[in-house]
Amino acid sequence: MKIYDVSLPIKNSMLVWPGDKDVSIQNIKTFKKDGVRLTHFSFGSHTGTHIDAPNHFLENGKGVDKIDLEKLVGVCKVLDLTKIKSLEILPHHLEEKDIKKGDRIIFKTGNFSLLKKSTFPKSYVSLSEDAANFLVDKEICLVGIDFLGIEKKGNPKHPVHKTLLSNGIVIVEGLDLAKVKEEIYDIICLPLKIVGGDGSPARVLLIRK
Repeated sequence: MKIYDVSLPIKNSMLVWPGDKDVSIQNIKTFKKDGVRLTHFSFGSHTGTHIDAPNHFLENGKGVDKIDLEKLVGVCKVLDLTKIKSLEILPHHLEEKDIKKGDRIIFKTGNFSLLKKSTFPKSYVSLSEDAANFLVDKEICLVGIDFLGIEKKGNPKHPVHKTLLSNGIVIVEGLDLAKVKEEIYDIICLPLKIVGGDGSPARVLLIRK
């Protein structure tokens, strides 16, 4: 059995979405002064590897604490799309990938190299609205990608997020897939249980037996 931790480490000065607050991790008690170590964390709900809850984009959507745990644990397919020529994943990129009802799908696009940079990139590979509708038609239960957003930046009215979330598809963003190949894995993807949270950082593991 091989376990891949595909979660980004949360640390000061890490890449965040433009407009989000920077990560702040500070020691407020030390062994030298207090005889104990205590740390204060300050970061947004969509920091690093994280889950988008339905209420992030849907006014009456569920919070992250209400996401069905069965969608977050189970068999997962990693699809290698690193050789596509466009900046958007389109339906024809997925038609030969044997996607079935109930699948958990992770896209490896090459975006993960951008996650290590200190400045937000001008472009990255994202999921198109047509491809989002393709996944809805296939009735998958989870989709993930190797960047902080699954949708292109500034997309008017966020149709990709709304299409996926309104159809019960869990969105996982910010995955580090550098060491992961296109294979079938078991996934464990657990967010913090934040009541009514619009999202949460998550520790995500892919397990190959």
